Amino acid sequence: MSFIGIISDNKTFENVKLNLMENIKNKKLNIININLKSIENIKNIKFEIIVIEANIEKFNNYMNTIKILCENAKYIIINTDLNVDISLLQNYNKNIITYGLNHKAIVTISSVTETEILIYLQKNIKDIEQNIIEVQEKRVNKKENCNLKIYEILVIYIITLIYKEEIKEEI
Repeated sequence: MSFIGIISDNKTFENVKLNLMENIKNKKLNIININLKSIENIKNIKFEIIVIEANIEKFNNYMNTIKILCENAKYIIINTDLNVDISLLQNYNKNIITYGLNHKAIVTISSVTETEILIYLQKNIKDIEQNIIEVQEKRVNKKENCNLKIYEILVIYIITLIYKEEIKEEI
């Protein structure tokens, strides 16, 4: 069983969790929302992936716990548009994958319209079995009633890549 920890607001967490469960069928996932209420109870869980989709300043009293969780994770996925201080994580020999709408992010958006998004993987990354995933672009069509934010779609895309799954053509 794989543990994925997501630091985000509740709505983002629920959207990402629901879509990951639909997209990843071959792996048993336990997706946990890391928030101020849960952090004390989960400090001993070894996460395979930690996603930082919210500003971690509110975790000021728990920074050591966040550091330990990230230290023990195989992957750290960070939204670089949040101005998260990633210098805390740079000494780790981990797979750090950044995403966002800026040109420095490893995963970003090439194009976006009301009906589709073109996701751009700008740098090779490794999947869960340490195989290299090469630079690529992926077109994802948005359903008419899609309520996912761009950042949520990027997180879903990255995690499906890591687990060697294909994100649905329409989300």
